[in-house]
Amino acid sequence: MHPSTVSRALSAEPGHLLRPETRARVAAAADRLDYRPSAIARSLRLQRTLTLGMLVPDIANTFLAGIIKGAEEAAHARGYSLVLCNTGDLAEREATYIRVLREREVDGVLVASTRMADATIADLRADGFPFVLVNRAAGGKDDLVVTVDNTAAAALVVDHLVALGHTRIAHVAGPRSTTTGSERAAGVAAAARRHGVDARIVEAETWSEAAGHRAARELFQVIQPIWGSRPTAVFGANDLIALGARRAATEARLSVPGDLALAGFNDTPEALLADLTTIHVAPEEMGARAAGLLIARLEGQPIADRRVVLPAALVVRGSTTGAALGRRIA
Repeated sequence: MHPSTVSRALSAEPGHLLRPETRARVAAAADRLDYRPSAIARSLRLQRTLTLGMLVPDIANTFLAGIIKGAEEAAHARGYSLVLCNTGDLAEREATYIRVLREREVDGVLVASTRMADATIADLRADGFPFVLVNRAAGGKDDLVVTVDNTAAAALVVDHLVALGHTRIAHVAGPRSTTTGSERAAGVAAAARRHGVDARIVEAETWSEAAGHRAARELFQVIQPIWGSRPTAVFGANDLIALGARRAATEARLSVPGDLALAGFNDTPEALLADLTTIHVAPEEMGARAAGLLIARLEGQPIADRRVVLPAALVVRGSTTGAALGRRIA
């Protein structure tokens, strides 16, 4: 059999028309000889390594784990491998990983870090290096982005709390140096103005349970007396922040939902276990769509929409109603 026929038979690329029996004979021989194609030779031929980098701020975050899974599976289905880097949401570590990934000649990167002002993203833009922003944006009008409408989704939570009769609502925001933090806080403020209710905002320094606990503890111990009344509802900018607020509420001898309604954002497994009202986002779809966008960019395919906004829905559970309803409200 001619070497070119063997090469076409072993290629995963479309367009190589061979009879099924020919492909089967070549595959059987390759298995028998334990043959493995040369990745280096293929990279030289394609001018690509078929490898994507992915930067996430916290690999232990279950919401981000879903994004990673979706991205990896979508990349694998298209013949790409995924290299994961955990940045700790530190700018210097992110810059280091970007440099290392580019030195290793990955074809492009998926960036799920959180900051708005990001020098590494500016450098990628300036160099024309392919990237997709996941669950965030960075202000570039031509950036490829996969996100949700954070402002509208946060407003859904306020609408729900107001419908239950709450007029004093506290929002424990994520860092407002991030697009997700600033957009969700803006959604709370806008919805509160629309309803004519009092919404106060405190800020957690990170997107963690510990940071949510610290911010909410300050809310109950210091800010609440200044306000002159305690909030009857607290909305955490993500589920971890909300669960930190729940711990602070327990320490302040406030029960949920008897004394305090509580809501979060992302609908993580922790939210389900805690019977937490939250905003449902599909992380695996987010990761898959982001990987698909990046691969389309790499392979020169047409991209109809450079900014993909996934749907979000309110999931009502016992932390606001006192009964585990589990209803989704768009």
